Amino acid sequence: MAGQQPNPAILLIDDVPLILDLLEDILESLDCPILRSESGLGITRMLDLENVAVVFCDVSLPDINGVNVLQMIKQHTPEIQVIMISGQQDFDVARQVLRERALDYLVKPFSQEEVLRVAKQGLSSYFQAVHQNEARLEAQRRMADLILLKKVGETASSGNDLQELFDQILDSIVHSVGVGVASLMLLKDDGLLHIASAHGLSQDIAGSVRVAAGEGISGHVMATGEPVLVPNIDQDSRFKSLDGGQRYKNQSLLSVPIYVRDEMVGVINVNNKISGYPFDLEDQNLLVAIANQVSLAMENFELVNNLRQQTLVLEHTNEDLVRVNRARTRLVCNLSHELKTPLTSIMGYIDLSLSFFNKLSEEEIKDNLLQVHGEGKRLEKLITGMLRLFSIESEREVWRWKSFGVPWSIADAFQYYSSKMGERELVTEIDIQEDLPEIYGDQEKFGMAFNSLIDNAVKFNRNGGLVRIKAEVRAFESLDYIYLQVFNQGQTVPPRAHETIFDSYTQLGDIDTEKPHGVGIGLALVKVVVDRMKGDIFLEELSEEGTCFGLMLPTEKTYNLLKN
Repeated sequence: MAGQQPNPAILLIDDVPLILDLLEDILESLDCPILRSESGLGITRMLDLENVAVVFCDVSLPDINGVNVLQMIKQHTPEIQVIMISGQQDFDVARQVLRERALDYLVKPFSQEEVLRVAKQGLSSYFQAVHQNEARLEAQRRMADLILLKKVGETASSGNDLQELFDQILDSIVHSVGVGVASLMLLKDDGLLHIASAHGLSQDIAGSVRVAAGEGISGHVMATGEPVLVPNIDQDSRFKSLDGGQRYKNQSLLSVPIYVRDEMVGVINVNNKISGYPFDLEDQNLLVAIANQVSLAMENFELVNNLRQQTLVLEHTNEDLVRVNRARTRLVCNLSHELKTPLTSIMGYIDLSLSFFNKLSEEEIKDNLLQVHGEGKRLEKLITGMLRLFSIESEREVWRWKSFGVPWSIADAFQYYSSKMGERELVTEIDIQEDLPEIYGDQEKFGMAFNSLIDNAVKFNRNGGLVRIKAEVRAFESLDYIYLQVFNQGQTVPPRAHETIFDSYTQLGDIDTEKPHGVGIGLALVKVVVDRMKGDIFLEELSEEGTCFGLMLPTEKTYNLLKN
């Protein structure tokens, strides 16, 4: 869209024609189309018809509240930058529009320099947002291509016969690439290409077509051994004798060779792209990769059948990698929100305080500073937790090994979370065996891990719920351990999550339908620390509502025996 219309429009919304004239005169120098409207009604229809980058909108409109117009614009096209204008300097209105993601708030009368400055800032922010959106869409496309290749690879290693394999691969190409016609042709003993599998062709054509080297598109690929990408068949001098017509509805087609051990054995053809756009190099690269998968499947088909059991093991490994990738994707999505939210709040309160410094009371300034401080602490905690997890996982952290008592870590954690427990009216029970032996590890890192468990017990508990801690000596395989139990009476971990809850970046809840707590590093941090201490952490089975974590922590003697 940016290539089709390099200069998007600036939309002016005000019920006073004089204000519209003034703004239009100022903004003419920006070389952007200027659209005018004396009403905020029908804004979404206007945005459907016009390519708008920046909107100047009056807060007080006769037919609709300007804030509602702002909300509708941001819901329709979040990239559009909105500058709200008002006849009076109202702090509450300014704070409201900024919360609704307005770029700025101008008070009449405004100067030419002020209008030009914020308009240029809006255009810059708009193009930056559009670029980021295009990059996201490109990343989604590449991910879809990877998923398709993964699916083709899985098909190639699990088919019962070659014909079923060809049909399944062609079906994947049709649905994932989005084409109306596709065929997979193989070179037979007669030296001609025969259609082995087809989509969008009649059975008569699929069964009767024979192509020699040099004949048509497929024959050209067979003769040259190179892919053929035709954006428009009518403009390609190599194939003037071909009649596009109904065969090539959008005049674009793509054919790539299939090689097995440097010998061409077939051709994959696709045409009639459903989107109506011509094929491009990205499509060619994807189809070449798929052709490579087909050649590998043909070459190793018998071997795949003989090694099916080994393949199953590899598939499970691949599933684990996909799961980790999805978890990391969740981390990126959630981390973006978790970092942006406090940063946005911090910048918002600072901007408001600076903009209205002379109009704010000391109490209001203090309140803003407290908000900034709270969001800053939240941001610090988030970043610190991530960095510590990454550092410990990479084994770059220095461990200060010594024996220490579990009760100290319990006391420190309960003291730190006492206020939060009080706010939620949580009931606590602590049962620590007398003369409990000391455990062996890094006291600071274990304290950090135990704090994560208590944080979960508070965060996922119900109001007025129970937090129970139990510590006692237990023997396992003739070795002494400290058994530590942390129970909360809140959310129960579903059985399907028992195997993955300690993995990095794993969270309860779906990020697309509900907002999980945190970014999924707390239990992963506990797992990494406990594993390094030669201990174990697991979920206890409960007959009651809630979640219970069990830890087996070695004494120094047990640790040394396990280490050796």
